[in-house]
Amino acid sequence: MVLVAAWVVALSTGASELDRADSRLASEVRAAAAGFSGLVGMADASAGSLAASPALQRAVLRRDRGAVRRLLGGRGDIAVYAGTRLLAGHVPAASVTRTVRVVARSRTIGRVVAVIPVDSALLGRLSSAAGVAAPDRLWVRIGREAQDAPVGKAFDLVQGRKYRVFATRLLAMPQPVVLEAATPRSAIGEGAGRRTLWLILATLASIGTLALLIRGLYLLTGRPRIRPRRRDARQVVALLGDALASTHEPDRLLPVILHAAMEATGAVAGVAIRGGEEVAREGSFERTGPPLRLELASAEIAGEELGLILHPVPTGFDDRSIALAHSLVAQAAVALDNARLHGIVKRQAVTDELTGLANRRSFRESLDTELQRAERFGNGLALIVADLDDFKDVNDLFGHQAGDELLRAFSEVLQGRIRGIDLAARLGGEEFAILLPETDAPGAEGLAENLRVEVAGLAVQVGAAQVHTTASFGVAAFPEARTADELMTAADLALYSAKRQGKNRVVAVNPESQ
Repeated sequence: MVLVAAWVVALSTGASELDRADSRLASEVRAAAAGFSGLVGMADASAGSLAASPALQRAVLRRDRGAVRRLLGGRGDIAVYAGTRLLAGHVPAASVTRTVRVVARSRTIGRVVAVIPVDSALLGRLSSAAGVAAPDRLWVRIGREAQDAPVGKAFDLVQGRKYRVFATRLLAMPQPVVLEAATPRSAIGEGAGRRTLWLILATLASIGTLALLIRGLYLLTGRPRIRPRRRDARQVVALLGDALASTHEPDRLLPVILHAAMEATGAVAGVAIRGGEEVAREGSFERTGPPLRLELASAEIAGEELGLILHPVPTGFDDRSIALAHSLVAQAAVALDNARLHGIVKRQAVTDELTGLANRRSFRESLDTELQRAERFGNGLALIVADLDDFKDVNDLFGHQAGDELLRAFSEVLQGRIRGIDLAARLGGEEFAILLPETDAPGAEGLAENLRVEVAGLAVQVGAAQVHTTASFGVAAFPEARTADELMTAADLALYSAKRQGKNRVVAVNPESQ
C-alpha cells in the first residue's frame, strides 16, 4: 500500500505541476492578447482619424508625398497609399497591419495602413504588460505558420527543445495572427522532480517491507490473493451522476465513464476511444485477459465513434461483470447524449441562428459586463449600431432567401474586421451592434467608416442577379454615455440621424446634446 500510495502521489504531483503550468501559460497569453488588442485598437483609431482628415484626403488626391509626410510628422507606424502607389511610410514583412480606406467625393482614393511591427520590442512590451517571466516566453506566428496552430488549449511543441505551449488567435484577417506563451518542458519536470524526491526515497524504503508481506502471504496461503477492487453498481451509477452534475463536456465525461466501468467490472486496464483515437487510458496492460469492447454510441447518433475497451485479469470477465458493463454503458450513453444536447442548447441560447453572431440577450449581458470593467479600470468603451439600408426592398424584390444571404454576408464583413476582444451581435431583423472594449469614439468612427465602405462594395449573387446594399452606422462611447441604456439610446439616435441625412453614412451623437 505504501508503494502504491507513493507512486499515486508522485504521478498526481507531476500532473498537478503540468496543470499549474498550463494555467499559468493560459493566463499569460490572455493578458498579453489583451495588451495586443489595445495596440490594435489604437492603430485602428489612429488610421481611422488620419483617413478622415480633409487635409490628408486632399494630399492623397494630389498624390503629394511631401504634404503626406508633413501630416505624418515622422511617424514610422503609418503608411499611406494612393491607389497602389506608396506615398509615405513603410510596411515591414513581419508586421500586423490595420487598413482604413481614404474616401473623398464618395469614392475610395487611397488607404491608410497602421503598422504594428512583430519584433523583439513588441514581444518585450507584451511580456512586461502580462507579467511573463523566465523561463516562460512569448511567440507570435503570422500567416501560414498561424493557420494550423492549435488555439485555446495547451500542447507540446519541439522547437530545438521541448516546450509546453498555450496559444490564442489574435486576428483572423487580413492574415491570421496567433500569440503563444511557452515554457520549457524540462522546467515543469524539475518542479515535479523536487516534490517527488522524498516519494522515491520512501518507495525504495518500502520495497523491503512489501517483499516481506508478499513472502508471508505465500507462506500462509500458497499464493497472493489479488482481486480487482469493485464498487457496488449503485455507487458506480452515483459516480456517473456526480460527474454529469459537475460538467456537461463530453471530453471530460469520457475518462469518468472509463473509470466507473473499470470499478464496476474489476477491469485492470482500459481505454476510451473517440473517432478512432484514444482519448483516455487507465490501468496496467501487462497481464490481461481477452478485452471487452463496448459501444457508447454509434457514429450515426453521435456523429463519431465512441467506445470503451476494458481489459480483465488473465482469467477474463464473468457473466455478471459483462452484464453490468453493458448496463453501465447504456446509462453512460444517455449521459453523453445529455451533455451534447446541453452544449447545443447553450450555444443556441447565446447565438443568432442565421448569422452565427451573438444574439440580443448575450449582447446585453456583455454590454453590462464591459461597462462595469470600463468604470472600474477607466478604460474606453465604444458601441456601433448598424442597420442595412432599404432591406425591405431586397426581400420584396428578390425574396427572403436573398435577404438571409445578405444578412450572412454582412455578418462575415463584421467578423472579418473586429478584434478578438470585440463582440458583434445581431439585435434583430437587419439591425446589428458591435461592442468595442478599450476603444474611444474616434476609433469606433474609423472602424464604422471602414465597414461602411466595405458594405457598399458588397455583392451577393442571387440566381442570375447581384444584390447590392449599403448600411448606416451610429456611434456612441463611454464615458459620455455612462449606463447601458444611455449608450444604446445614444447609438440609436446617431443611427436615426444617419438615416435622416440620406443613409450610407456614419454619425456619432453625444447623448448630452440630445
